[in-house]
Amino acid sequence: MTYSVVASPIDLDSLASVYLIKRVLKDQIKEVKFLSHQEIENTEADFLVDTPHGKARVYRFDHHDTAEATCSAMKVVDYFKLGYPERRFAEAVCWQDNAGWRILTRAGMDNLLDTSIKAMEYANKKPEEILEFFSNIFDALLLKFQRDYQILSEIEKQIKYNSDGVLLVLGDYPKDLLFQEFNPNFLIKYHDNSFSITRNAKIDKPNLYKFREFLKDRNVDTNGWFFHPQGFFVGFQGNDNKKPAVDWQQLLSLFVEFIRSY
Repeated sequence: MTYSVVASPIDLDSLASVYLIKRVLKDQIKEVKFLSHQEIENTEADFLVDTPHGKARVYRFDHHDTAEATCSAMKVVDYFKLGYPERRFAEAVCWQDNAGWRILTRAGMDNLLDTSIKAMEYANKKPEEILEFFSNIFDALLLKFQRDYQILSEIEKQIKYNSDGVLLVLGDYPKDLLFQEFNPNFLIKYHDNSFSITRNAKIDKPNLYKFREFLKDRNVDTNGWFFHPQGFFVGFQGNDNKKPAVDWQQLLSLFVEFIRSY
């Protein structure tokens, strides 16, 4: 059996949704079209994507009929009962499609992927060329998310503290995965005589640059430590011959004391 797919004008959500459908149905997809909403009004297809218009013979993957903060890509994930990598991918698409950009300190609804898609349109690239190009990027993202899924149980064994909004893990695990799965206010990674402390992007206090003075008052040697002037990151890059003045237990104790003072 073969299917036709009609999607709304290319943006991140419509492109990602079509990509996921093709990933599932592969050679069963006989035709993909990205049409204007006006054209879709008089269109019939097996699958309609990211549009409330037209007639869907099999299913409509659309989120414009709900107040739920979802997206068409997530509708595809739910319909086909896809796994963790695809859901992580769809969550990222939904973030953009539902104004996640509002937490960023700039005006506009763009992000790098969306802007790149629009740029390819301005360069007169055909929809099929854009889909092929971004399919390579999406493939790589899914490989990354699959790897993330495989190491989750390993990460959970290396978590030494998860309280007071602070997550401390022993190991250099992907920062985006740790924030995605555990949502700490502060993430501490300690490994190979190195460490980093990162504040969640959703909060702006306390200023971690002030941790320097806090440590100085307690006679902690911070030589070689990096305190980001914008106050969201502290780090130390060590090796066998260059070790921080504190182990992970001492660092944790000092940092929890620091944030509790605010």
